[in-house]
Amino acid sequence: MDLVIAGGKRIAARATPRADLGIRRGRIVTVGRISRAERRRAGRTIDARGCLVLPGGVDPHVHFDLTIGPGMTTADDFGSGSRAALAGGVTTFIDYTTPEPDQTPLQAFGARRALADRASAADYNLHNVLVAWRPAWRADLAALVRRGAPSVKLFMIYRDRGWQADDGMLFEVMEHCRALGVTVCLHAENDALIETLTRRARARPGASAAELAMARPPLVEEEAAVRAITLAEATGARLHLVHLSTAGAARAVGLARSLGLPVSGETCPQYLALTRRKLSGRSGHLFGCCPVLRDACHCEGLLEALGAGWLDAVSTDHCCFTRAQKDTWDGDFTRIPYGLPGVETSLCLTWTLGPAAGKLSLARWQYLHTEGPSRLFGLHPRKGSLTPGAEADVVVWDPEARRRIRARDLQTDTDWSPYEGRWVSGLARHVLLRGREVAREGRYTGGEARGRYVPRKRARR
Repeated sequence: MDLVIAGGKRIAARATPRADLGIRRGRIVTVGRISRAERRRAGRTIDARGCLVLPGGVDPHVHFDLTIGPGMTTADDFGSGSRAALAGGVTTFIDYTTPEPDQTPLQAFGARRALADRASAADYNLHNVLVAWRPAWRADLAALVRRGAPSVKLFMIYRDRGWQADDGMLFEVMEHCRALGVTVCLHAENDALIETLTRRARARPGASAAELAMARPPLVEEEAAVRAITLAEATGARLHLVHLSTAGAARAVGLARSLGLPVSGETCPQYLALTRRKLSGRSGHLFGCCPVLRDACHCEGLLEALGAGWLDAVSTDHCCFTRAQKDTWDGDFTRIPYGLPGVETSLCLTWTLGPAAGKLSLARWQYLHTEGPSRLFGLHPRKGSLTPGAEADVVVWDPEARRRIRARDLQTDTDWSPYEGRWVSGLARHVLLRGREVAREGRYTGGEARGRYVPRKRARR
């Protein structure tokens, strides 16, 4: 063995038994008690006493190096974003392609991979964004399945940008994806309602960032989620609803699952920890994101949905901008660069809101960040697992650590945090990627980028 992690506890369904980990050539070879003699023969030992030993986190939804308009690119590129992920305990992420108007899905995938391959410090994969559809692209989807990227992303909004997938396009794409075993990831909001309510909100005297919530009430997500599930049921497609922000949408996913439909969903820490009150005041525009922040009842409802098994993953939708970039809104809430940082603080926030508060079991918390997303997107058991043969992506988690989140202490390349000053518990003491330590005590230590593209398997019903 090259490395032993000794004295830590592994989270199991009904207990936290002691479990030493033996690692050789980047993979886990032993889970259980490892003798002192074996430890002495190992190249290195990490003392994990008092800590939990987890699989590396899998974040299935981030946006690094994303350009949303002329001169407006996210503060985090693949380099800084992946280093921030590793510092927080996320060892694998799934980003998105960003197709140009003249690119096929396969071309967009190749361009995005080349960008990530050069810079990412963490392991990664990509979802394939479709902002249009041509029947000839079915061959591209089949090729992307062979390349290990068996998922697409569509938007039910952004008609003004030319990105919207109307019901006819959704139905057709879902039919093709069902035949190919491709998961359909969907941003579910009702565009027509948003346009109507936005006109009303902009007409109000002294409109501010707070009007963003008025223009996008829970109804716009909940109606679209039910409509998307109905189309998925009709076509037999596997559907994954991204960044759910309302309890009603999560309930719709739970009902669909109880009926045996291949439907899943995720939510994000911001929809558990922040409310729309953050949109009020002089700095409210900093908190503009899409979907919008909700009332506290939705925070509680989403936490309950995670515990009940209606949703199977916590993602972050990490999409961060600097204060200066956010300030370009010029008082018009429709011009706010939507998005929040989150990949670095995800595990500590959900630990604080979940197990530390008695609202999620240890096993459920771990599942939502590791096995859940890795199973949903065809990475399991290579990722999100501590079983022999899995890649040695490991987090030594100190459950008792307490700290305040400060933007100046974070690895991300933005200059503010939506959680500034918030006390959280839990800390990634050691983070290993394929058996190599890449972060310690919340700081990236991995040196030059060594992340890899990790092919995924096709969806199973």
